[in-house]
Amino acid sequence: MRVLLVDDHEIVWNGTRRLMERVAREIDPQQPFEFDAACDVESACRLPRCGFDLVLLDYHLPKLMGVAALHAVKSHFEATPVCIQSAESSPQRVREVIEAGAAGFIPKSYRLDDMEAALRVVLRHRIYLPAEFVLADDVTRSREPDELPREDLARFLRAELSPRQRQVLALAIRGTPVKLIARELSIAEGTVKVHLSMVYRALGARNRTDALCRVFDAHAASALEAA
Repeated sequence: MRVLLVDDHEIVWNGTRRLMERVAREIDPQQPFEFDAACDVESACRLPRCGFDLVLLDYHLPKLMGVAALHAVKSHFEATPVCIQSAESSPQRVREVIEAGAAGFIPKSYRLDDMEAALRVVLRHRIYLPAEFVLADDVTRSREPDELPREDLARFLRAELSPRQRQVLALAIRGTPVKLIARELSIAEGTVKVHLSMVYRALGARNRTDALCRVFDAHAASALEAA
């Protein structure tokens, strides 16, 4: 397993390396662990495009930062999940980066055990969302009278969505870009967008972030594991 950290505070590099090494060994003790670090996006993008299993990207960086940095890193490491870390974890910031394609958002204020739990989720190729974001007042919304109850959501995903729709949704909520979903499933990008539009409408979700929150809030992610 190979992990890249992009953070301009070099003092955190060794601590992050030790943390990532411990989590990686828990997930797969037989797999060698490699760790790289860069202080900015420009330095990170000089590294090979392939070979990394995860990129941890600090939100606040010199020069290029925030969503612009996320786009640049995702464009360079096209097939690699990019997880944002930030000292500021307002719902608006979390939504901003998730909608931009981040594979998760981990607050830097987390305790060590919470940080490890979040990293385990991301390394298993699932998106990590802070619980406080999923439950935030400005993220949750009032339920429509005819909306599917959350306790029925997992059954709905298994029984009502086609196998292809489940595949597309599973990849989308992992942060996979539309063009990579199309490539992986050997379908046109337009077909991916049609599937996502239909699934979001069926879930009563406006976009990927809303769909992700609905699935997580209902503990229904397991319904997509076989996708």
